[in-house]
Amino acid sequence: MLNFAINLMDYIPTEKMKRIIIALLICIITIGVFSSCNKDKTYAQNLNEEKKRIERFINENDIKVLREYPKDSVFKDNEFYFDTSSGIYYNVIDSGNGRRIKGGEEFYVRFKGLKYIDSKDTLIYSNISSLQPEVLVYGNSNTYLSVAWVAPLKNMGDRGKVKMIVPFKMGLSQDIQLYKTAYYEEINYRFEQ
Repeated sequence: MLNFAINLMDYIPTEKMKRIIIALLICIITIGVFSSCNKDKTYAQNLNEEKKRIERFINENDIKVLREYPKDSVFKDNEFYFDTSSGIYYNVIDSGNGRRIKGGEEFYVRFKGLKYIDSKDTLIYSNISSLQPEVLVYGNSNTYLSVAWVAPLKNMGDRGKVKMIVPFKMGLSQDIQLYKTAYYEEINYRFEQ
């Protein structure tokens, strides 16, 4: 590009015009370099900030983090199991009727009290009153709107209910894109009969 600019200078008649054009080219190149710099946070920075957000949320809400799943599957209201394989935290409100889900079986998800931790989005979302629940197929990740919704199923039965803290990388697609950490007040599961 610089050679092009130098060759172009041979065709410009005055010395003053040459200086103006060189100054303009330098400005254009400088603007291009600075505008191409990424001012956004890196993925690692977003992960680190999220870790702090979750820790703050846990402390502010007096949540006790369990590193082992309770043998009796009974949780106190403020106890959340940390699932190391997914990175989510969940509290089983009701473990369901005992019937476990099978691979390839459809299951239905309804939720209420979805809010975002430390977000400017102050709305609380729900699909409880929606005519259609979210439909997923156990074992088919292509149907998973949120990978986090599937994690508790290994410890629950039909009609189970959980509360959940969901890191952005395990959340809904827009949560992943916007680095939003979700908290669900209640997620209800129903298996295909």
